[in-house]
Amino acid sequence: MPLTRNSKGVTTVSEILRVSGLTVEFSTEDGTFSAIEDVGFGLEQGKTLAIVGESGSGKSVTSLAIMQLLAENGRITAGEIVLDGENLLDLPPNDIQHRILGQQISMIFQEPMTALNPILTVGDQITEVLLEHQGIAKKAAYERAIEVLREVGIPSPEKRIRQYPHELSGGMRQRVMIAMGLVSEPKVMIADEPTTALDVTIEAQILDLLDRLKREFGTSILFVTHDLNVVADIADDVIVMYAGQIVERGSVLDVFEQPKHPYTQGLLGAMPSLTGVEGDLPTIPGVVPSIANRPSGCRFHNRCPFAHPRCTAEAPAVYRVGGQDVRCHLFDPHRSEESQ
Repeated sequence: MPLTRNSKGVTTVSEILRVSGLTVEFSTEDGTFSAIEDVGFGLEQGKTLAIVGESGSGKSVTSLAIMQLLAENGRITAGEIVLDGENLLDLPPNDIQHRILGQQISMIFQEPMTALNPILTVGDQITEVLLEHQGIAKKAAYERAIEVLREVGIPSPEKRIRQYPHELSGGMRQRVMIAMGLVSEPKVMIADEPTTALDVTIEAQILDLLDRLKREFGTSILFVTHDLNVVADIADDVIVMYAGQIVERGSVLDVFEQPKHPYTQGLLGAMPSLTGVEGDLPTIPGVVPSIANRPSGCRFHNRCPFAHPRCTAEAPAVYRVGGQDVRCHLFDPHRSEESQ
């Protein structure tokens, strides 16, 4: 476990994953556009960091960029992705494929029925990483697969390992996906909307499972979701993304109790509450702009209740406000009275 010393000389757990200045572009028939720009954050050992935002905010592109799984028309144009002190963008593709992916960092995809291979058994898919990359004998690999299926709560794993994905329930397929990510004991696990297609009961079981795996194995989790209720349950820290940029980041406690950015405030205000008053939920007007039609200045200004002329003309810097980083002109200590 990587350690460092803080300014007082106390030994603390360091970041296992550090993303800095990450920018991704996609080429289309209409031109080349940035999907995410200058994205940066750190993930600590044994912690869960959530990335939240509406569809089109850049959450999944960020996770796919980290995994080097972008579509053919996408490319990383700037930044660093440092895993346990090693910049993945400096490594040759062969190293990424055979030494990093599936071993040091793994991913749970949003829809297991499309992510799992329908013509291979559960056992064949779980053992693939062990057989291809770790040189483990087939018998030992299957014994490890049965063990990990048991760890993720699948009953009768000796039977399930011989079955095909269509023979399992949605909740069990998602547990198989988690088992595939866990089998090589990675340092970092990325979960991209892993509970979207599940009912609330199975969702709660999967979230409990991820939290238990984090505690028992020390795995660091990057959790991508649009569901703020899930974030409150599972995450230690949270990043809020909008139109390809991080607009706020901080601990879950700080961001949920004192949201700073107007977009974060809007998201939290739209959360359903069992104790809330009756009537329509508050909403954020408009939609997230496409990558080809992002507004000038602050990208949220055309949906923001606090927008002023400066917001339309000038992109805001990132300011430190309490325990949060916020990309908003409202927190510029030098802004003029006219712009307030």
